[in-house]
Amino acid sequence: MQHLIKYIGVFSVSLLTVLIFTPLFIKFAPTLGLIDHPNKRCVHTKPTPLAGGAIVFLGFHVACFTLYHYLWPQFAGQLNLDWWHAFMLASSCLLGIGLIDDRFNISPIIKLAGQSFAALLLYFLSGYQVNLLGLNFFWGMIFVLLWNLSIINAFNLIDGLDGLCSGLALISGIGLTVVFIFRGSPGDALICLALIGSCLGFLHYNFFPAKIFLGDTGSMFLGFSLASISLHAGGKGSFLVLVAALFFVAGVPVIDTLLAIWRRSIRKILEKNNTEISINVMGADREHLHHRLLDSGLKQSHVTYILYSVNIVIVALGIMYFVYRELATGMLLIMLIIASYLLVRHILKIELWETSRLFAKNFEHPIFTDFSLALYLLFDLAWMACMVWVSGTIALSGEQPFSSFAEWIKILPFWLFPIFVLMFASNAYFKVWRNSSFKDYFFLILAVIIGSLFSLAFILMRSPNGNSFITVNQILLFDFFTLLGISGIRTPYHLFREWCIYNPNPNNNAPPRRNVLVYGAGQHGGLYLRNHYLNYADRLGESFIAGFIDDNPVLQDKYTFGLPVLGGITELEKIVLNLNISEIILSTSISNENLNLLLQLSNKHNITLLEWKAYTLRLN
Repeated sequence: MQHLIKYIGVFSVSLLTVLIFTPLFIKFAPTLGLIDHPNKRCVHTKPTPLAGGAIVFLGFHVACFTLYHYLWPQFAGQLNLDWWHAFMLASSCLLGIGLIDDRFNISPIIKLAGQSFAALLLYFLSGYQVNLLGLNFFWGMIFVLLWNLSIINAFNLIDGLDGLCSGLALISGIGLTVVFIFRGSPGDALICLALIGSCLGFLHYNFFPAKIFLGDTGSMFLGFSLASISLHAGGKGSFLVLVAALFFVAGVPVIDTLLAIWRRSIRKILEKNNTEISINVMGADREHLHHRLLDSGLKQSHVTYILYSVNIVIVALGIMYFVYRELATGMLLIMLIIASYLLVRHILKIELWETSRLFAKNFEHPIFTDFSLALYLLFDLAWMACMVWVSGTIALSGEQPFSSFAEWIKILPFWLFPIFVLMFASNAYFKVWRNSSFKDYFFLILAVIIGSLFSLAFILMRSPNGNSFITVNQILLFDFFTLLGISGIRTPYHLFREWCIYNPNPNNNAPPRRNVLVYGAGQHGGLYLRNHYLNYADRLGESFIAGFIDDNPVLQDKYTFGLPVLGGITELEKIVLNLNISEIILSTSISNENLNLLLQLSNKHNITLLEWKAYTLRLN
C-alpha cells in the first residue's frame, strides 16, 4: 500500500504524456515524411503516419524521470538510476536508427548493426553482468547481445497489424510487473508500469483502425525495453529459467520469428540455383502468423484479439512458473503438448511443406545417401551413450549413475558394442532408409533388444555383487529411449512425405490439387502408389489420391495400401461428383465394356484418363 501512490503516479505520467503528444505527432509526422504508404504486404489501405514509437519512448522516459527524481529519490531496485541513464542513452541511439529506417528504409544489415551497438552500449554502461551457468564477461556479453537482438527483432517482425505489437508488449509488461511484485521488487515493477502506461496510451490511437503506427522506431524500442527489463526478472537463474523468460516476455513474437527464419532459410537453400528468384532470410514476406489468420477469413481486429489471448496464456504460465515453479512444471508440460499439436495442425503448414520439399530434393542426391550412412552411425553412438547416463539417473531416482566421466566412458563398450555388432549384422548402416519397409525397422528394433540382452549379461558378469533389479530397470529404460532415438532419426523423410500426401500446398500461388482415383486395388495399384510416393515425392502436392475403384466385391468398403476402396465401376460417376475427381489412373487390365464406360465418363466430366503399367519386357 505504501507504494500505491508511486504506482499511480508513474502509470499516470506515462499514460497522459502519450495521450497528449500522440495527436500532435500525428499532425506533425507527414511534414517529416513519416508516412506508411500501402503496398502488397500491408493490410491497411490508406497512408498512415509512422514512427509513433517516438512518443512511446518519450512517455516511458518522462515517467522514469519523474520516478527517480520526484516520486522515489531513494529508489530501491535493480533497475536503478544508473541503469536508466545507460538505457536512456542506448535507447536513444536505437530511436535514431528507427527514425532513419522509418523515413529512408535502410538495409537490414545496418539496422542490425545499430541494434547491436545499442545492446552493447547498455551492457557496458549499466554495469549489469549476467550470471548464466557461470559464464565469464565475454560470453555473458555475447549472451546479452543475442538476447536483446532476438527480442528486438521478434517485436519488429510481429508489427504487422493495427495495435498488435503495442498490445503484446502491454501484456508482457503486465506479466513482468506481477513477477517483480511477487519477488518483492516494487521499484522494478514501477519501471514496468512506465512501459505499460506508454503502451496503453499509444494503443488508444494504434488499435484498429489505426490513426498512427509504431514503425520500426516503436517496435524496436518496445523489444529493447522488454529485453533489458526481463534479464533482471530471469537473468540470475538457470538456463531453463532464461529460456522460459524469453517465451514469457515475447512468446508470440518469438514463435513468429522462429517460423520466419525456418521458412526463409529452407527457401534460400531450395532456390540457391535459381537466378530468377531471390530469397532473403532477413527480408520480408506475407506469411507471418497474423497474415495467415487474416487469409483464413478473420477480421483484422479478431486476429489481434486471438494473438492477444495466446500471449495472455503464455504470460499466465510464465507467472506461474516464476512464482510456483514446482506446480507449474507439470502444467507447462501439458501446455507444451497441446501447443505442439495446435502448431502442427493449424500453424506450421507452410514450414512443414517447405521442409518436405527440401527432404524430397536432397534425399535423391547420391552424396546425401552416402553422408546419411555416416550420420546415422555418429548419431546412434552419441544418442546411446547419452541414454546410458539418462536411464541410469532415472533408475537411481535422480542420483548420478557414475562417479566420474571416466567411469562412464569405461563402461560404454559393455553397453554399446553388442548392439552395434547386431546392427551391422542386420545391415542397418547400409540401407537407404527413405526406401525402407516395415521389415527394415523390425530388424533394427530386434537388433537393439537382443544386443541389450547381451549387454545386460556382460554388465551383470562385470558386477556380480551389484543390484540386478536396478540394472534390469536401467536396461529397459535404455531400450525404450534408444529405440525412440534410432528409429526416430530414420523416419523424417516418411513423416514429411505423409504430410505432403494428405495436405495441399499452402502456397497461394500453387495450382489447385488434382483429386485422383486409381482403378485397380490389387498389386498393380500398390506398385503404382509406391512408385508415385517414393519417386515423385517433391510433386506430391500436385495431386491427392482419394482412393481406389475396384470391381471385386470382396474389397468393397475396405482399405488396401492405406487407401479406401470406394466402389466399383457402377458407382464411379457418383464418386467422381462427390469427390470432385479430375484424373483416373488405370493400374490394371480392364474389359472393353468397362473401358468404354470410363471413356464416356471422362469425356462427360472432363476427366483425364491415364494408364500406368508395371510389367517386364524381354529385349532379346
